[in-house]
Amino acid sequence: MAAAAVAGCGGARAELSPLPASALTAAVAWAEEEARIRQPTRLTFSWRAREPGVRGSGLGVARLGPPDRARLDLFLENGESAAIAALEGGHLRTPPNADPQAAIPRSALLWAALGVYRPGEGAEVVEGGEADDLLEMLVRLPDGDLVRYRMRGGELNGAALMRGGKVVESVELMWAEAFSGYPSAATYRNLYDYRELELSLESVDHVEAFPPHIWHPGRW
Repeated sequence: MAAAAVAGCGGARAELSPLPASALTAAVAWAEEEARIRQPTRLTFSWRAREPGVRGSGLGVARLGPPDRARLDLFLENGESAAIAALEGGHLRTPPNADPQAAIPRSALLWAALGVYRPGEGAEVVEGGEADDLLEMLVRLPDGDLVRYRMRGGELNGAALMRGGKVVESVELMWAEAFSGYPSAATYRNLYDYRELELSLESVDHVEAFPPHIWHPGRW
């Protein structure tokens, strides 16, 4: 990998030094270990979505189960369900009657919105670079799309899905000490469809194990 440049999804970019194969392997192993969910956890957050002609907001809940499960529920201000998605590894599940137009990212970016590096089974790390405490990894998904992960100081800062050399979807994260181990805010953008989903974390609670059926929306 030649010297690369990196920043957010736009703006000035900083030069990165390429990682040798051994260092890249170690970086991937570290990121995968950090991605493991170690205990059942419930996150509560507020959310706001924008897309052409439509705006929505409300409260949400994310339930995380070891080692690699997550369930997200978004509710409107009146308590009505707005969106449901469940993750198991790299598999994304939604209810059979789910709105195909709902602003739900694909699995790699939905995990990234939770601060988790998990590109999914069959993904291949293509290259990586670093500068000071900044680490970037370029990962090829099984369908050929690329995801650029950016980490700083041991925390995932963002991820960008690229197609044809252009960023088409992105996740940007913010962190705060008050929410140990989870991003305080996440913003997902679909640049082609002009959609945006913002999540603002309100609480983190470690809980008892969740019932298995929640990982399969639509089965209850």
